[in-house]
Order: sequence, then C-alpha cells, then structure tokens
Amino acid sequence: MLSTGVCRSLRCAGRIALGRLGEASSIAPRFLPQQCRLSTAISTLVKRGSHSGRIVPLLAAAPSSGDSRRHFTSGRPRASQKPFQFLTAYAFQGKPRSSEDVPQEGDASSSASTSEHDGAPPTPKKAQIGVPSDSEIGRWRDELLRGGEAGEDSLMCTSMGAADDVAIGVADGVGGWTENGIDPSLFSQALMFYASRSAAHTSADPQTGCAPDRILSEAFEHVLKEPLVVAGSATACILTMDASNGTLRSANLGDSGFVILRQGTGKQGVFHVSSPQQLGFNTPLQLAKLPKEWIQEGSISNTPKDAASWECTLQHGDLIIVGTDGLFDNVDAKIEIPQFAKFIKEKHHASYAARHAAAASEAKEDTLEEDREFVQVLATNLVEYAKICQSSTTKQSPFEREAARYGIHFPGGKIDDVALVCCLVVER
Repeated sequence: MLSTGVCRSLRCAGRIALGRLGEASSIAPRFLPQQCRLSTAISTLVKRGSHSGRIVPLLAAAPSSGDSRRHFTSGRPRASQKPFQFLTAYAFQGKPRSSEDVPQEGDASSSASTSEHDGAPPTPKKAQIGVPSDSEIGRWRDELLRGGEAGEDSLMCTSMGAADDVAIGVADGVGGWTENGIDPSLFSQALMFYASRSAAHTSADPQTGCAPDRILSEAFEHVLKEPLVVAGSATACILTMDASNGTLRSANLGDSGFVILRQGTGKQGVFHVSSPQQLGFNTPLQLAKLPKEWIQEGSISNTPKDAASWECTLQHGDLIIVGTDGLFDNVDAKIEIPQFAKFIKEKHHASYAARHAAAASEAKEDTLEEDREFVQVLATNLVEYAKICQSSTTKQSPFEREAARYGIHFPGGKIDDVALVCCLVVER
C-alpha cells in the first residue's frame, strides 16, 4: 500500500519536468514528419557508432542455491527440438548520475533511520546503486550486467523449467525514493531476481505452468520479506513463451511494456503494443514495499492482481521487444520501433552477407547465426537510439506528446535509464 503523501513524493519526474521548463503552459505540439525525424536520428546513430553504452550478449544466469548456476543463451537447437525456438538478447544503459548519487567505496548500506516519535519517512541518506555484490541477488545481478550499470532499471532473461521455454521481463525502480534516502534499484533488482528464480522452476505451458502474473506475485512476496530491500516500488512487465505451442503470455503493471512486430500485419507490421497503466501523468501503477509507519488511511494499493494480462499465439518471424519507459517515453512503439527494426535488419543482412560471401557455398553449422546476430545488434542499437532521442530537444518524443495532453511544455526527450530484451521467434 502506498500512502497518498508518499505517492506525491514519488512523482519526481513530473516535478523535474516543471522545474526544468518553468510553469506548465499549453502548447501546440510540433508534428514533424515521423520518417524525417527517424532518418535523421538513425543517421546520427550510424555516424557515432553503437558502443558508447554498456551492452552485453545474452548470458543470463537463473538464480539458484549454492554454487550451482544454470546459464541460458539463445544457443543452437537442443535435443528436444520443440516446434518453437526463441532467440533472445538484452541491452541496457543507466542515465548519467551526479557524483552525489554514486556510493562511496565500501558503502553498501541503503538503510535509513526512522523517527520514533512521528513515524516520519527516514532521514535522507546518499542513494546507493543496488544490492551488495556479496549477496545472492548481487551476484546474480553482476553476472547479468557483467560490469555495466542499468541504473534504477533491472531485467531478466532466463530459461524456464521446461526445455526451451523462455521468460523475459523488466522492472523500473521509482526514482522518487531517492528523496527519502532509498536506492530505487534495490526493489527492481530484487523483483527481477525473484521473478527469474520463480520462472526457472516452472514452465510456460498454459495448462500446467505458471502464468506471468503468478510469477510476478511470487517475486513480490519474496521482495516484501527481503531484508536488503527496506522500502521502494517499481513497475514491472513479464512475458513467458512456450516452445511447444508458441503461446506468449504477459503481465504488465505500470508504464514499462512490450511491442510485438509481425510481418504483413497492420500498419508498420505492428501486431500488438501493450497499454501503460497510470494513475495520472507520469504516475504509473507500481508494486511497493513500505514500512508500517508510512502506511496511512486512504493509501493507494497496487498488487500483482492489478497487472494487465494478455496472451497470443506466436508465429515464425515475430519480433518481441520488452522495455522500460526509458525506451517507450522516447521512441514511438507504433511507428519508430518497427521502422528502426526494419532498418537494422536490412543493414545487418547486407553486412552479414558481405562478411560471409567467401563461405557462401559451404554448409553453415549454425543456420540461425545471422538471426542471432541480428537480435543482439537490434537490442544494442535500440538502446543507443533511445539515448539519442532522450538528448534531443528538437525531435518530438512520446513523453512530450503525453505532457502536452496535460498542458505541460516538455520539448524533446526524457532522460532516463533504459533496459530492454529482444526476442525473435523461430518456428522449426
């Protein structure tokens, strides 16, 4: 449960918008041609390259007890030979942080003292960057990120208990907690850790497996009991994919989300775009952990049951992108993402063909090599494109359009962390 008083303190991005741009005012949105804006941004991306952020190939560890670790990669087909295979890759980049936000060496504490007299929120302390590395959650996170930083975002990409089934997801820690001395990434990292662990012990089968909302619920229950997470909240989006029948199921709470691209479907090949869940402008639904003294009468309560559930049957060639609002606030899911994916696919195909022209007559050991590379190249460059859009003051962003609906003048992109997972569906 989230008290209305605390809820107001969590709306930091909205206040940042007003502080950065002055008092809210009505504006006439700038409707430049989408294709023109996209071409300009892509040209910038191509010129500057795609390695400024910390990007890693998929090698996500499903958390387990002891030293035994199970690694998942979008590797070559295994003996099971189920009808569907899911080629996955993830990428991330934290937003720029001030020196005051960076923890001191050896200072892993994110706890805060609480007033014994009036139940006031904890006295602010310096925000930390996630759970300690010597904890089980920290070891899982460090292996996942491999030295990179996703900021207040977190993600998961793991094999499930049944062969070839896959679970992917993202969580975005609510940044307003820093005002109360709480590191927002504590909650999001713990939530994805426990979701990954829950998914690793079940299947995606709609009849016998665990639905995404149940995985989210189990993860949330563990976070509420996790001593490393004093308080916090996060949005979350979890998807499971069944390799036996191609069933995708999702649970989405807040303003993270996903898009499914399918060739020959609708405008731009967009098959489905999840809808954000918000209480108001820049105030998404969120799972929260609060000390008892913070809970007040009339508190706002969001639970995993509030997550929007959806499912479909996947087809060969479907492309799924799940991401935090750092992506979708800056890159239009219905226009820019499909155009960008098409652009990257064409460029990568030409590059791959040129690199392998000499060996074209030889039988390839891995027939999906080009597709595997494409998924990682797309994830890598989509994060870079989102960061470029965030820094632009001339390209109209989805966040700018949403702000205009509320009479707020917010030109350009919104600076934020970005975490995303891409998945290409292969039907054998």
